[in-house]
Amino acid sequence: MTAFSATGVALNVHAARAAQAKHFDIVYPQIQPGGDVHAAFALAVLDLAMKSANADYTIRQAKVVMERGRALAELANGDTINLHWTSMEEQAERGLNVVHIPIHRGLIGYRVFIIRKDRQPDFDRINGLEDLTALTAGQGLGWIDTEIMRRAGLNVQTSTYETLFTMTQGGRVDYFPRGVIEAFAELDARKQAVPDLVVENRLLLLYRSDFLFYVARSQKELAATIEKGFMAAYRDGSYMKLFNSHPYIQNPLGRANLAGRKIIRLDNPYLSEADRRIPDEYWMH
Repeated sequence: MTAFSATGVALNVHAARAAQAKHFDIVYPQIQPGGDVHAAFALAVLDLAMKSANADYTIRQAKVVMERGRALAELANGDTINLHWTSMEEQAERGLNVVHIPIHRGLIGYRVFIIRKDRQPDFDRINGLEDLTALTAGQGLGWIDTEIMRRAGLNVQTSTYETLFTMTQGGRVDYFPRGVIEAFAELDARKQAVPDLVVENRLLLLYRSDFLFYVARSQKELAATIEKGFMAAYRDGSYMKLFNSHPYIQNPLGRANLAGRKIIRLDNPYLSEADRRIPDEYWMH
């Protein structure tokens, strides 16, 4: 009996070590040229989650540039990528393994406006949603933000991501709403190309939204591992330590003066039931 028990313990230890040693090869898409600045925090969160789950992994970027729709299709049906982070949306989540913890605590839904600097007086006269309907926003093709804004009654013109900067510079759209953590970095990277663009200084479009980790249909264990580690990182404080120290988050928050902005709230009717059940502790307030 004793010998059998010792063998059982040894087998159990071996099985535990084998389980811990499972290796994940993570592949994520190229989203657009120059997108590394936006990837930095998401990749840091992913690394924190995998380490918090004691998971062994390697990560690489696919060679193919993918817009959001292509990336989601590849996660569902292809084998070129197995991870993408993008806006929460009920339709996009269907058939995929989704980690329902917002990567940036909701800051993607804190939308400031990229505008021509000579247009600030026009935005100084905006006091609510009705005033904003007189202007035209620019948003990306296939972005759920486009539908959120249109459902709220805003005029939105769509184009490709890079083109939207030149459209705003050229006056073809009045403003280009971006997440507060996106806008400043994007303009810093394009000072030469669009020198007349700035972040508008007094308005904030606010709705419930953020990026989630979307995992390939066939990679349920990877999604469960990320979720386990992400939750553990919240519990032990390491996620908030990262959030409160990472320059991608803290630099724009220091420049945006969120507390002094006029808030225009929008509903997001495109959230899934799982999105709506995300605990308050995971959102910035």
